[in-house]
Amino acid sequence: MRTAILVIGFKRLHYFEQTLESLERCPESQTLDFHFYLDGGKKSRQEELKQMIDASSIKSKHIVCRESNYGIGRHLIGARRDLFDGLGYDRLILFEDDMILSPTYITTVLRLSDWAHQYDNVGTVMGYNLNNTDKETQHKDLAKVIATNRHFWGYCITRKVWDDIKHVLYEYEEEYLDGVPYQKRNHKRIRRKFMHHWMNQKRRVYSGEVLEIPEEAITPPFADDKQNKNTPTSQDAMTALGLWNGGYARLTTVVPRARYIGIQGFSFSPRVYRKQGFDTQVTFEFVEEDLALEEFDLHIKDEDGNWIKPTMYE
Repeated sequence: MRTAILVIGFKRLHYFEQTLESLERCPESQTLDFHFYLDGGKKSRQEELKQMIDASSIKSKHIVCRESNYGIGRHLIGARRDLFDGLGYDRLILFEDDMILSPTYITTVLRLSDWAHQYDNVGTVMGYNLNNTDKETQHKDLAKVIATNRHFWGYCITRKVWDDIKHVLYEYEEEYLDGVPYQKRNHKRIRRKFMHHWMNQKRRVYSGEVLEIPEEAITPPFADDKQNKNTPTSQDAMTALGLWNGGYARLTTVVPRARYIGIQGFSFSPRVYRKQGFDTQVTFEFVEEDLALEEFDLHIKDEDGNWIKPTMYE
């Protein structure tokens, strides 16, 4: 499949540098097309980011600099529109500027994407998960995959899936983001009208001609009644909404192949970082084992035979 790597940047130079350096350690940095989308505006640091990218060892790199501040919502929706609708890539992996990746991250996620094609209803796959177990336990769990509603970090999505869900994202963009600063979008109206509408629409039903992730292992990202004041209204949340409406599950590896470092950001602070348990994450590098990994094990029931239910999107 023709694959693109999409990397987002704005002003967090220290985080971006760490993410970029970890991407350079991935062998795909010499074989795949990397597209860097840098948001603009008064607070942007485009020139410094461009210097980092130009100095990197990544072989095929393309840089898009926004002429104004799009805000993360329009910025990410527009980037996916460009790569899928415009340039015709078959799939992409999206990275923001706040993850340190294992050298096997991209390899693992692309193999997981290939493996997941046997299922008719897998929307996205990724290799990030909060896991604080020891190295021996993680080594045993390397092939385990679970359904998730967690954050969209380092995830892979195909054009087929994007074509099925993009109408939700494009409608959200047109109604609530165009001409409005991202931080001033109408949260209340998005929750009570837009999200309520899509959560209550009939979900897509699959034919059963190929394997499917069982419905018992999939949970909605949000409540189906009107949302409360804490329900997120981000473009990531709308991606989760589109995937749910499209009947898709999201998968991630039990063992993380990356470490999230975004202590300070648009939606994060040290308090939120600790509250959500990111200060307890434990990661190891299993390079040789990952490179030998060809198959995955879908883990949908616990040891007692109970369905493993993903928590709602946070």
